[in-house]
Amino acid sequence: MQLKEQLLGNTDALVQRIEEFDDAQFNKNPAPDSWSAANVLEHLYRSEFGLPSLFTSETEPLNDRAPDSFLEPIKKRFLESDKPMKASSVILPTDNEKTKAELIQIFTKNRTKIADLIEKLPEEELCLKFEHPIFGNLTRMEWVHFSIIHTQRHMRQLDRIQSQL
Repeated sequence: MQLKEQLLGNTDALVQRIEEFDDAQFNKNPAPDSWSAANVLEHLYRSEFGLPSLFTSETEPLNDRAPDSFLEPIKKRFLESDKPMKASSVILPTDNEKTKAELIQIFTKNRTKIADLIEKLPEEELCLKFEHPIFGNLTRMEWVHFSIIHTQRHMRQLDRIQSQL
C-alpha cells in the first residue's frame, strides 16, 4: 500500500473512532490526570500541523542511512509500550472545550495536505527545518510513519478513555 493511502486510512480509522464518542463524552476526562477524546485529537493535530511547512522547506538527499531506518525505533517507542510519555508544551492540548466537528475538520484538512505533499515530493529526502525531539531529522517518509504510529498509540488511549466513561 502506498504511503498516502496508509496515511488516509489511518485518518479515517481515527475519525471513525472519535465519532464513537457522543458530544457529552468528547470533552469529558475520565479521571483527573487523564485526557479527554477532545484532548487526544487536539494533541494529534498540534503534533502534525507543521508538517506541510516542514515538507516544503529545506531538505537534502539522504546518503548515510536508509530512508526508513527510524521506523522500527519509532514503532518500538510508541507502540510496544503503554508507558505514559510527556508531551512538550507546544503539542499539549489547550484547556478550553472543543467542538468535535471543528477538530475533526482541521485534523483531516491537515492530513489531506500532508498526503498530497507526500505524493508530490520525494519521500526519502531528509527534512531539515525541524528535528523530531526524540529521533532528530527525519525523512518525509519517516514523518508520515511517525504520524501514523503516533495516532495508533493514541487510538489505544481512546479505547481506554471510552471504557472509563
